[in-house]
Amino acid sequence: MTNTKIIKLSSNENCYGCSPLALQAIESNYRAVHLYPEVSPVALKEKIAAQFGVSPKNIIVGAGSVRIIDGLIQTYVGSDEEVLTFEKSFVAYGQLSGFQKRKCHFAPLSDFRCLPENLLPLINNKTRLIFIANPNNPTGTIITHVELEMLLSKISSDITVVIDEAYSEYSTNTSFPDSLALQKKYPNLVILHSFSKIYGLAGLRIGYAIMEEHKATRMIQNKIPFSVNYLSSDAAIASLNDQEFIHHSAISNAAQRDYLYSELTRLDFHVVPSQANFLYLWFDKEDEKKKVYDTLFQNGILICDLNVFGQQKSLRITIGKKETNQRIIAMLS
Repeated sequence: MTNTKIIKLSSNENCYGCSPLALQAIESNYRAVHLYPEVSPVALKEKIAAQFGVSPKNIIVGAGSVRIIDGLIQTYVGSDEEVLTFEKSFVAYGQLSGFQKRKCHFAPLSDFRCLPENLLPLINNKTRLIFIANPNNPTGTIITHVELEMLLSKISSDITVVIDEAYSEYSTNTSFPDSLALQKKYPNLVILHSFSKIYGLAGLRIGYAIMEEHKATRMIQNKIPFSVNYLSSDAAIASLNDQEFIHHSAISNAAQRDYLYSELTRLDFHVVPSQANFLYLWFDKEDEKKKVYDTLFQNGILICDLNVFGQQKSLRITIGKKETNQRIIAMLS
């Protein structure tokens, strides 16, 4: 490997950083780190609620969306009950179910998509929680509004459906679900969001969920106090105030995503069309995958070998800046 500084494209972070307003909020408040934060971040919950036109009582905030996922399993899945999700999806759903000693079933993907109809044969009287990543991590595909509504209309209201929209701001597909509208009709729908991706606050560990008030009340009863530090909360509020940064990140990502997909396809790689800030590549042979990974790593670009998540013969590349993506294509050419 050369002495080139490593460019990290393995964790789907925002290559443009975070909002300058978020950095200003941190710089203005960091001297008070000797003080405890609020037991619950009231101002942040109010800000999120105002943005989505819901009540603060509908908002749960946690130390990253992973902490909320863990809380959902603890709260809604009994010791003899089950979780349902998809294979080749966000690894935390299965991992956290295992940590909580809850059985988790995995539905197959169809053409790299989390089709809700594939869940239906696996639902039984023990199913209490369904996780759907939308866009899906790591394949970048989405389910549509119609598909999500179909699932909600066919299952019992006793089953909580979590639509994990960590990457939703990157989607440009007009058929992407209006989850808030569906939640009004189906209160068993929980909408999960993250400040780690397009908002660029991955290092501060903060995420949130929008849910029916009684569900939120149950979650709060199991919530760890002081779990969100106040610098995270202040930075998140500032980030929500800077929609120009979010728009810039989304537009730039879409352009570079199209470029990278087009060029990788031109080079005859198997690439899945994505609605997120990453691309999923699959290979016929393990050594073909290894060659791509090693070529990029030896030239200072770190991507994700999905072996670490139990997926063989596949890689995930976070969308970088223009010059980085051009370097990738030059290396692989």
